Amino acid sequence: MDLLALKPAAFRHVVFPPSIPGGVPAINFTAHPVPAPSPPASDPATPVETEAFLRWVFEQGGLNVRDYKMETLRRRLPACVRALRARSLAEARQVIQRHPWALKAALGSLIIGVTGFFRDPAVFASLQEQILPEITARGATARIWSAGCSEGPELYSVAIQLAELKSLHRCYLLGTDCRPESIRLASGGAYDSQMVKSVPPDLLARYFIQEGPHWRIHSWLRTVVQWRGGNALDVCEPGAWDMILCRNMSIYLLSASTARLWRALAAALRPGGVLVVGKAERPLGTPGLSMVAPCIYRRE
Repeated sequence: MDLLALKPAAFRHVVFPPSIPGGVPAINFTAHPVPAPSPPASDPATPVETEAFLRWVFEQGGLNVRDYKMETLRRRLPACVRALRARSLAEARQVIQRHPWALKAALGSLIIGVTGFFRDPAVFASLQEQILPEITARGATARIWSAGCSEGPELYSVAIQLAELKSLHRCYLLGTDCRPESIRLASGGAYDSQMVKSVPPDLLARYFIQEGPHWRIHSWLRTVVQWRGGNALDVCEPGAWDMILCRNMSIYLLSASTARLWRALAAALRPGGVLVVGKAERPLGTPGLSMVAPCIYRRE
């Protein structure tokens, strides 16, 4: 073949297979015929089609879409379609049906876990100075649950604080989330440099190991934290709990679902136990709860 006779456009096409979760996309340099131009994206979905797709995705994940704010989910829908490398809702559904990883990607893009190490410093200062010393001074094992834990930074932050207080060995820590991929990442305990920027340098040196571009929680600290899948809207982990963290979950929920969540979590606390919420969340009106510090509510 005379390579000089080929048109330059023939060299513009490299085939990228779908992304491999947790890794870099494989690049296939095997000779392929030059593909035809991609067809344009289909017409925008109607509200009925959008709601039907969201209901179907949540059902696949064992979740009830009626608990969530539909307008928030609709705003996240373009990000969901992009995460699946699809051009329409129909194509996105096909991707989810064909690839096991796709459902995790879809839910992860629709339900964003707002989290971070020592997020809201004033809250964690109250935990360090007041709440954690109180609940660990009772003699019995202190039980701490992070509901909707995302990838785990907040529960690891509490574990670090307990280690600094020399009380970690007398605590049981559990993190749950409805997204399996979040639980997998939390269990691995590896975070990029951006995520650990809020960790004080001395704590970073004591509780993390650098592995290339990532920082991983020390193995001895990872072993004392338990992780499992679970949806706090459906089932409360058996209590009683000395402290429950449920931060930045209710901002995605309808008011009725939010009220149900706060009541269930309050009931799961032991008397004197505390509920820790996000800055934009207010479990006001929940029987038995009273504010003791910003974002911290005690069960009477």
